[in-house]
Amino acid sequence: MKVQVSFTTKTIAILLAMVLTVTIVISTVLIQESEAQVVMQQRESQISNQRRVQLFEDILHSRMITLIDIISRKNGAYSNNLDNLRSTLDDLSEYLTLNFQVETLYLFDENGVVGKPAYPVNGTIKQLVDSTRASFESRSLLVCESVCTHYISIPIMASSDKVPVIIVSTSMRELLYLFSRATDVYKVAVVQVDEPQVGKLALKVASQVSAANKQFLNSLIKALPENWRVDDLVIKGVNVELENQQLLVSLLPFDHAAGDHPYLLIVQNVSAMIRQNEQYQYVVISSAIALFLLFSSLLYLFLNQYRTRLLDISERLPMLAEHKFSEFYTVAAKRQKLPVFKLTDELDVVEEAANDLARQLESFDGQMAINTAKLEKMAMFDVLTGLPNRNMLTFQIEKQLASSIRDDRLVALMFMDLDDFKKVNDSHGHDVGDKLLKAAAMRISRPIRESDIASRFGGDEFVILLSNIESKKHVDTVAQKIIDEFQEPIIVDGVTFYVSISIGIAITNHSRATPVELLRHADIAMYEAKAKKGAEFRVYDATMNLKVMQKVELESEAREALRGNQFSLALQPQIDMHSGKLMGFEALLRWYHPKKGHISPGDFIPLLENTSFMLELDYWVITRSTHLVNELKNSGYPDIKVAINLSAGQFLDPSLPEFLQHQIIKNDIAPDQVCLELTETVLVSDIKRATGIMQTIRDMGCMLAIDDFGTGYSSLSYLKSLPADFIKIDRSFVANIASSADDRNIVHSTISMVRNMGMQVVAEGIETNEQYELLCHFDCHQGQGYLISRPIPEVNLWDTLKDKVENGFWKDFA
Repeated sequence: MKVQVSFTTKTIAILLAMVLTVTIVISTVLIQESEAQVVMQQRESQISNQRRVQLFEDILHSRMITLIDIISRKNGAYSNNLDNLRSTLDDLSEYLTLNFQVETLYLFDENGVVGKPAYPVNGTIKQLVDSTRASFESRSLLVCESVCTHYISIPIMASSDKVPVIIVSTSMRELLYLFSRATDVYKVAVVQVDEPQVGKLALKVASQVSAANKQFLNSLIKALPENWRVDDLVIKGVNVELENQQLLVSLLPFDHAAGDHPYLLIVQNVSAMIRQNEQYQYVVISSAIALFLLFSSLLYLFLNQYRTRLLDISERLPMLAEHKFSEFYTVAAKRQKLPVFKLTDELDVVEEAANDLARQLESFDGQMAINTAKLEKMAMFDVLTGLPNRNMLTFQIEKQLASSIRDDRLVALMFMDLDDFKKVNDSHGHDVGDKLLKAAAMRISRPIRESDIASRFGGDEFVILLSNIESKKHVDTVAQKIIDEFQEPIIVDGVTFYVSISIGIAITNHSRATPVELLRHADIAMYEAKAKKGAEFRVYDATMNLKVMQKVELESEAREALRGNQFSLALQPQIDMHSGKLMGFEALLRWYHPKKGHISPGDFIPLLENTSFMLELDYWVITRSTHLVNELKNSGYPDIKVAINLSAGQFLDPSLPEFLQHQIIKNDIAPDQVCLELTETVLVSDIKRATGIMQTIRDMGCMLAIDDFGTGYSSLSYLKSLPADFIKIDRSFVANIASSADDRNIVHSTISMVRNMGMQVVAEGIETNEQYELLCHFDCHQGQGYLISRPIPEVNLWDTLKDKVENGFWKDFA
């Protein structure tokens, strides 16, 4: 193994990442604090401006009250000489306008306004007069229409019933001037906030300003963000960039105002403050980068020397594993210690320990070679499961057989095999299969005594040696307990497996019995149990030998029969139930033995079902069937399909789709002329995997049929999920539809259900006209049976077609 990234490199990377993270965090905090400081300064400025405005308003208000009070006293207002007061006010109007920004003076007595004011009296002024009389206190009111006007109401001491009131209207120029002089604001004006128009607020200038200032203020208002809010402008202001300047725009509300929401618009030039903040942030970022680079350089200079030494050690240590001791010593001698490492550190200790280790390994290496041979002989246990292996088992069998005569006890051998384990490896891989074997080994070991031996014989085969057995009943009990152990599913990597086990038992106390013979007998009994569909145990007897011999002989004869062309097909027609049109044939396997004659499929298929030859025979059926479809097409029957029965082994064979595709192309036939028939038992054993395989075949264009429907695991839930084209009703239901109301209802409801699911129904075993008529009445799609035709040997196919088929229709049913 070569070093891809050294430990010190990883350490440097981690430390640099930590330093970089800390630097970024500190820099971010400092920058955020500076930005928060700017916001805080803006808020404090806003509060300060609010106080100044209030102070100037109070000063101007008090000054005006004092002035009016002096004028009133000198002109006899207290003696109700209001005409004289009105005359004096008119004489002083020009003076008041020039010096105090007074625009209009109103004098109200008990009869109303005295004299003729320059501007008419509006409702706002009347309300102000009434409120002043009611409270007998001066009042201030800012009224904004096109321009904002400041009204001050002052009550006058008099002897009349109604208190005389003087109303003074002034412009906002003096207030704005005083505020501007007292602060460092860039621009100031009175503005109004218009009611929202289509969800957007708008400002308009409501004080008298120069044309240039008004144009600037309008440009500033347009530059405000589209989503600005009055609260934002009042609380902290909004930063706006205009004419290459950074401006802080804020609003100050007036305490006493009427009209369209008047505010004092304050514009401050904060360019210098923004630049200062940006410079501060630049200094923070630059300092952070500089410190990071400095620390990185120092860290690299310091740790790089350690990195070099560690790499040197990592290059030399693998030499010990390769037994290259001389090269190890040569490289160690060439490396010289750097001056900076004059003092002993941990790496020096590691290097010295490596040298000591090299010397010891070199010494032990010779001894190891001697001991290896001995250790290999001691390898008597299975690596995967930890159980004794075949060698240990054979030794123990010999030992138990030798002592069985002496102790007058039985010796029992249980040969067991996991049913259909190959499917697990094929569908989930050998890694999952190994884990399943380990779990199975634990379950097999549970029911036995400590004196008994459970071993792994090979693959998914296990053997248990029971010693000191007094009766066969004890062996049967143990076997049943082991089978019961597999009633619960085994979960591997989140996948649930329902596994069963088949057990063959051989029992003996014969001193001449050999381990090989005992294992062979148990193996034969195990296959007898497996023939019963698994989850069974069988005890060996002499008759099983005959069955095995028959099976071996039959398999040998079947292989010879395939090479000698003794197999052929019989084709049973499938017709449209309503029109009598010939739709296709079901291909049935037939065997004619030169000596034994016709051998029934029921005799040879069950015996060959679990052999490797069965798969070879299945593929022969596909090859022959597709060739017959080609011959039919060339003989004027272009649309005839052939239905082929698949065994479980062939259906689960990964090479099936590729082989099928090759035969379709080779024989130049359409994929939908091939229909593969599957039994329900094959499908429900692994419904998820079966659905995937069926979908692959359907994607090729081939047809799929579920055979013998109703005799196995018929279920709407799985039927709905399977991508099938045809459902074949089993002959056991069709046979009794004329006499059994239950079968009649089952067939009728099945046909209706399947039609509603978009599939077609094929009825098997039609033998009477009454059955045929009932199926037609039930709207069955297709049918086959002896009433239509017995299976036709392929040698007679062409004569039968000439005799029975006319224009593509079966004559007797057209």
